[in-house]
Amino acid sequence: MSENERNRQKNSRNRNRWIGIGAILVISVLFIFLRSCHHDSDPVDKKKPVPLPGGGEVLDGDLPHMSDDAIRDYLKQKQDASMFTVTVNSEATIQKGSKTLHLMVANPERNSLECYVEVIHKGETLYTSPLMKPKQYIQKAELSKPLEGDKNKLIVRYNIVYQGEIVGVQETEIMAVTQS
Repeated sequence: MSENERNRQKNSRNRNRWIGIGAILVISVLFIFLRSCHHDSDPVDKKKPVPLPGGGEVLDGDLPHMSDDAIRDYLKQKQDASMFTVTVNSEATIQKGSKTLHLMVANPERNSLECYVEVIHKGETLYTSPLMKPKQYIQKAELSKPLEGDKNKLIVRYNIVYQGEIVGVQETEIMAVTQS
């Protein structure tokens, strides 16, 4: 793939992200506008004073200590967490008596945030992966204890991480099949 094609793809992804942010902002403004135009069917006593909500001080201006870039970065992080894609086998295998679960779990290239996964059985976390960057994957998980029975429902929980903090969580149910 040539440098120009890569640049075009990168520019296209950036443009799509900004379009997504713009769409969210437009929808938010439209929602606020529609809420402000909403009228109750009950007549309002015009002489009755309007109760003021809450208390505290409201300041004019932009958020302190947040540049335009910091605000854009924050919005991008929130958008990226909501658009996170997971890739995991629907069925994993494990040898009877073993703790090694053969499971493909990936952080696809189209994601822009890091993640780590947990394998959960009956509410107990049996495995936690290392942090995975986009375009990284694992093929097996060393569980803290062997599974019992021929088939076990497991939860693979993706913990989406941005600047050292979990900003989103996605869970997928899979089946672990024990082989003799």
